[in-house]
Amino acid sequence: MFSIIIPLYNKSLTIERTILSLMRQQFDVFEIIIVDDGSTDNSLEVLMAIEINKEMRIVRQENSGVSAARNHGISLAKYEYIALLDADDEWEPNFLKLLKLAIEKFPNAGFWGASSWHRNLLTSEQSYHITPKYKDKISLIEYLLDPHDMPHTSAMVLSKKHFLQIDPNGEGFPVGMKVCEDWACFYRLAFISDFVYIGIPLGIRNFNVAGQITGLSREQRFALMPHVVNFYNITYDSWEKSIQKKARYLNFLRFDLRARIFASLKIDDFKTINYLLNGLNKNVLSQLSKFEISMYGLRKFKLLSLLYIAGTKIVWKTKKLK
Repeated sequence: MFSIIIPLYNKSLTIERTILSLMRQQFDVFEIIIVDDGSTDNSLEVLMAIEINKEMRIVRQENSGVSAARNHGISLAKYEYIALLDADDEWEPNFLKLLKLAIEKFPNAGFWGASSWHRNLLTSEQSYHITPKYKDKISLIEYLLDPHDMPHTSAMVLSKKHFLQIDPNGEGFPVGMKVCEDWACFYRLAFISDFVYIGIPLGIRNFNVAGQITGLSREQRFALMPHVVNFYNITYDSWEKSIQKKARYLNFLRFDLRARIFASLKIDDFKTINYLLNGLNKNVLSQLSKFEISMYGLRKFKLLSLLYIAGTKIVWKTKKLK
């Protein structure tokens, strides 16, 4: 039923937790495919020492990034339903059981996902967020209404058939993209298929793990901007080519661009703002007004820019509730 794809790169401290969460699953028709992306620590030694009673394959590749690792794993999958799991995250014991139920309820969807616990590995504190109207339900919803509010990658299951439709070469996760590669996949799935949401925390997203983007400096984050720009350009291009051309995407795109600019304005990061505005293709950039584009990159208009974006956010939230 499920092929579980785990990209592995230097996660010797967490991979055991990840695998043991699979051994506790209440539904057991699955295979595990681990793609080692050129780990330089002892991740594989830790992995081989775990007592595993399920079908598991370990494949190795030269370090090529998480997208290449996921795509490689999916290409080897024998089942139709692809369950994504990172090597520093976990699942509750009923994760696969309830995902199977969601698939049976909405078999024609293209992807399914569940809420997750957000756990701090240093303090053991954890919390979760679920929109009240979806709590404890399995619902067919519009993913593009607010992708920021949708499930984390490690709580997603994809239809392999739909995954191959977004990229016939099997590169649904854009190779080389170091951030937003998951959104680049999920957005494009949302352009061609329906999404099902389970309003129960079934995934466990761990924080304070070495190598996570949350621990990057401002300079390191700026170095990732080419990948951010590429994400916007790739997804817009896919939207233009899609048959349905869901309008929700454009509404969210405008909000998302402004939210990213707003965050940079608050810390006076005009370098990032100007890089973004200069890198977006003209069709993406046209979603913003000429007035706002002209003021965002100028320090003297910082306050006006912040007020303008705050106002547009209120308008977007109002439309979102309709």
